[in-house]
Amino acid sequence: MRLKRLDLTRYGKFTDHAIDFGERVAGVPDLHVVYGPNEAGKSTTLAAFLDLIFGIGGQSPYNFLHPYPTMRIGGLLDFADGPRVFARLKRPQNSLLDGNDQAIPEAVIRADLGGIDRDAYRTMFSLDDETLEKGGESILASKGDLGELLFSAGAGLADLSRNLGNLRGEADKFYKYRARGGTLADLKARLAALKAEKEKFDTLASDYARLVATRDRAAAQYEDAIAERTRLQGRIDAILRSLNALPRLAALRSTRERLAPLAALPDAPAGWAQELPSLQKQEIELGIKLKTVADELARLGAEIDAVGIDEAALRLHDDLEWLDGLRARYATAEIDLPERRMQVRAADLAISAILARLERPDEADPRRLVLGASVVGRLRELMEARAGLDAARAAAVTEHADAGRRLTDATDTLAASGGTEAGATPDKAMAALAATVAALRGSDHAARQKRAARNRDAEQARLADRLRTLAPWQGEADALLALRCPEPATLQAWKSALETRQAAVARHAAEVERLTSEAGRLRAERDAIADTTGLVGDQEAAALRADRERAWAAHRRDLAAASADAFEAVLRQDDIVAAGRLGHMADLASLHQRGQALAVAEAALHRAKGLFAEAAQGLQALRDEIAKSVRGIATALDPETNPADLDGWLTRRTTALAAREALIAAETELRDALSDEGDAVERLAAALAGAGLAVAPGAGFSALLATAQDALDREAEVRGLRQAVAERARDLADRRRAVAQAEARDADWAAAWAETCARCWLGETGTAPDLATVREILAAIEDLTPAVDRKASLTDRIEKMTKDQEAFREHVAALADLVRIEACTPDPVDHARRIAERIREARAERDRHAVASEAAEAARARKAALDETLAIHAGRKAAMTAHFGVATLDDVGARLAEVARRDELRTQAETAEREILDGLRLSTIAEAERVLDDADRPALDAEFAELKARFDDQDRLCQELFAQRSDAVGKVEAIGGDDTVAEIEGKRRTTLLEIEDGALRYLHLRAGTAATEHGLRAYREHHRSAMMTRASDAFRTISRGAYAGLAAQPGKDAETLIALPAGGGSKQASELSKGTRFQLYLALRVAGYDEFVRARAPLPFIADDIMETFDDFRAEEAFRLLAEMAGVGQVVYLTHHRHLCDVARKISPNVRIHELPGV
Repeated sequence: MRLKRLDLTRYGKFTDHAIDFGERVAGVPDLHVVYGPNEAGKSTTLAAFLDLIFGIGGQSPYNFLHPYPTMRIGGLLDFADGPRVFARLKRPQNSLLDGNDQAIPEAVIRADLGGIDRDAYRTMFSLDDETLEKGGESILASKGDLGELLFSAGAGLADLSRNLGNLRGEADKFYKYRARGGTLADLKARLAALKAEKEKFDTLASDYARLVATRDRAAAQYEDAIAERTRLQGRIDAILRSLNALPRLAALRSTRERLAPLAALPDAPAGWAQELPSLQKQEIELGIKLKTVADELARLGAEIDAVGIDEAALRLHDDLEWLDGLRARYATAEIDLPERRMQVRAADLAISAILARLERPDEADPRRLVLGASVVGRLRELMEARAGLDAARAAAVTEHADAGRRLTDATDTLAASGGTEAGATPDKAMAALAATVAALRGSDHAARQKRAARNRDAEQARLADRLRTLAPWQGEADALLALRCPEPATLQAWKSALETRQAAVARHAAEVERLTSEAGRLRAERDAIADTTGLVGDQEAAALRADRERAWAAHRRDLAAASADAFEAVLRQDDIVAAGRLGHMADLASLHQRGQALAVAEAALHRAKGLFAEAAQGLQALRDEIAKSVRGIATALDPETNPADLDGWLTRRTTALAAREALIAAETELRDALSDEGDAVERLAAALAGAGLAVAPGAGFSALLATAQDALDREAEVRGLRQAVAERARDLADRRRAVAQAEARDADWAAAWAETCARCWLGETGTAPDLATVREILAAIEDLTPAVDRKASLTDRIEKMTKDQEAFREHVAALADLVRIEACTPDPVDHARRIAERIREARAERDRHAVASEAAEAARARKAALDETLAIHAGRKAAMTAHFGVATLDDVGARLAEVARRDELRTQAETAEREILDGLRLSTIAEAERVLDDADRPALDAEFAELKARFDDQDRLCQELFAQRSDAVGKVEAIGGDDTVAEIEGKRRTTLLEIEDGALRYLHLRAGTAATEHGLRAYREHHRSAMMTRASDAFRTISRGAYAGLAAQPGKDAETLIALPAGGGSKQASELSKGTRFQLYLALRVAGYDEFVRARAPLPFIADDIMETFDDFRAEEAFRLLAEMAGVGQVVYLTHHRHLCDVARKISPNVRIHELPGV
């Protein structure tokens, strides 16, 4: 199969685009390079070719421009029997169309693929950078295994090694010889655990009743033991309470004795014990603070009396800050005034220079010469407009002259063409002719006629080929249509029945043969036993015994010597036979068995022969029926044709009928195209005649269309010249108006200039100055304005500085009079400094007096507060000493300690009473004391020891009984009445099923991997010689001689592929670099493709940018390999690197370069 043209009608980003690969040239490599930048549609092109062959998938990503219902691709494919046109739509069914847009079976396009599906085609006959990288990784994964590498190269399966490794790993995960772990081991352990668990729970009913009785008995014994232990525990607790209460009673009575002397003390109010330390501390602190305050008041009074205040100077404090500001301005003016006066003189000189530039040196008021903003703006506007007016006027004059020349040229051209300015509008006849030409130009009858003729010839040849395949039948296609052929269901029924009956005949024949052999064997064994032992058969022994009985009967009747002798002879013979049979009983039994088995085998043989005859008769009847039907189809056919051959012949008949229908459609299309051409010729001839144009008799459509087009072109040319003359005339009038408008604008500007100059001193002379003079005057005025402003600013600043100095002197003199300070120097600054010092000294004295007064007032306030605190403290002290009848706070502390001790003893007594009552569980302490006084401690100790021993024994007994009861309860509850055993059994069966499934899967994996490995070895042995030679040559070529080739190294279980460097030595696959592994995989794929095309018809091989990582030198060698592949089959290389196109041309000058749209 070969791709001659790929039609990307509506697919992906393509619309009505086709890639024409053309015819194959004999002796030239069929190599094509499709170039396009990124996003140009290279991958889309590859997908379109695969979709054309195998159908557009249900979720195609190429509907972003054309929706699913409108998607369409097509192509021209070259098969062994000729080229065919196909189209493919996006449909779930009937998506493949022929050249007539008729649905055809998928088998028509896939017949030459040999059963290869889409995935297999992508794997075997396409290569991209991802596949190339996976191939390099597969070389590593296979560890150089020659069989895997050759097979993966031939089949394109880059991940074969990884898949085989995964399958082996999955099988080893289930079971591995001598491995301790694994899924099977886990499942077996689970089975053992489930078995033990089931045995634990599975119990008979009698055992269950026994366990229940044991549980109840253990429970009763445990309850009795618990009750006895509780009784003992109660008595022990009572004894312990009495024993524990006796010491408490002694302690209580001791506490009462210590409490008696303190009973008469009065109770202290709450909080006195905590308050007393703070009162003692406060008494000391108050004495110290009062003495400190008295000393401070005496010191502050002395300080206040020593301070004197200058009231006059204090009243001038507010003027001090203003005085400082006036002094700063005075000092600044003293420094700046000389500089400012020099700057005024410089400004006068600058103004004089500017007046000289303005030619008005005697101007008394320079500020009068400064123009207003409106006058300056208007003058600048007019100056800027002047240049544009001059340029516009010159351009208008020039364009007017050019327009006149162009009108003259257009008029001369129109006259030279034979046209006139009149009649510019075309007549109706020419318009009708133009409409007819426009309508018929898009007619496709010529292309349809050519295509239909080509299709008709192709279909005729195809039909003839299909008819030849029907030999020995001969005839026309119409006769083929009239044949009476069996239905497919009938044919399938014949096949099934024939297979069934042939199998039955073979089965019965084999059974007859087997039973015949079996009967012969049994007969031979029986005869051998009889001949070897000399045994007499049962019938012979029975006959001999009958002879003996008859002889005995005759002897009894006759009682003669002759009868006696006869009886003796028969008797002896019978005894001999009986003794022989008795001595060989085992052989006799074996003889009987052989006889019975022989009888059974002979009966079965008879039945098998009957069944064989019936089966043979049925098979012959079916063959007769098939032969009769075959003779009914056509006498030329062999009546002995079997259904399978007949099915093939009927399939070829169907294909031939399809070719007949295609031929009829092609002939119909050709007739329609010829008819459409005749109609077009008549319409065009009528339109030419209506336009007054002569038509040659018998002229064809192309000639008539050329004549009409020439006439229309001439008419269009003349009409264009007329329009050009009219446009030139209109342009000349426009240019004339433009000249007049430019002259009017010039006059308006002159009037505006004179009027603007008259509004200022520029027009005082009566004549407006020219443009250049005004431009210089405006520049000088721009310099005059800041000079005048600067002089005025400097003069004003000098005046203000002088006034500031005078105000400072006056203010200093007034302040000096108020504070009575004489001026020692004429400098007012020094005088002001002395005044400021006097004012600051007065303020400092006032501040010191105020601070001392405030401190004295604060000390008096603290003394008053201390006096109040002291009075409160005296009241509290008096209350405490009076309460206890003592004089000092220390005595009060001693009494409070005694009260606290008394309270503590009372608390201890109450605690002891409460503990005794709680321990004895009595309500009154008197009753408790009476009970304890009656108690005998030695007797209680003896009873406690006895009860403690008995309690320990009883407690151990309770624990033992509790363990027995718990064990019995656990056994009963473990059995239960639920479905635990059934659940365990279900889990066990599920585990067995898992083991069965896992074992089957394990066997499938082991058998599959073993079969695959065997197939790889067979493939290696079969293809090693040719593929290794080709791969070695390809690897040497693509590596540019860096490697001499490839070789096979025998190993333990397989042969290993090694690379041979040109410099000697060898490298395993794992030692090669990543890029070299890519090249090795490419070389293996080239060898695999050559191996494929040796056995079958070649298919197009498509590579998508596999040279991304190749330099130019290796890219050349890669293209050399592709060119060699193109010598036996079509090779298409897709790329977005333009330099690879030049590389391809260098290697194969006849390469065909196809550029995608957008390049």
